[in-house]
Amino acid sequence: MKRRLFKPSFLVLALILAIALALLSVWIERLGPELVVAGNLCGPSGNDFCYKPALKGGFPFAYLYDKTGISVEGRLSFFEDKFFVSGLMLDIAVYFAVTALVLRALWKTRQ
Repeated sequence: MKRRLFKPSFLVLALILAIALALLSVWIERLGPELVVAGNLCGPSGNDFCYKPALKGGFPFAYLYDKTGISVEGRLSFFEDKFFVSGLMLDIAVYFAVTALVLRALWKTRQ
């Protein structure tokens, strides 16, 4: 009988955990190095743009960026801020790989 590397139930559990961890990782916030426009009254003539570091959330890849001037500054929200699906998918992939390996190691030690 062939031995599988992973049972389907473990893969489903790993996927659910990965999605949950990726969505919860938005609470890990950091600033910069990307700069966003925060106003237009800067510079010697007062007509230049003002820049500040962008607040972003998600770990290890940021997928939610604060929109200055539109949303509440200093807070991240899925409905008001810039949401990047590619960053979320990368986070889910990383967390899926980690949780699948951890579940496999736990399964191997139980046998």
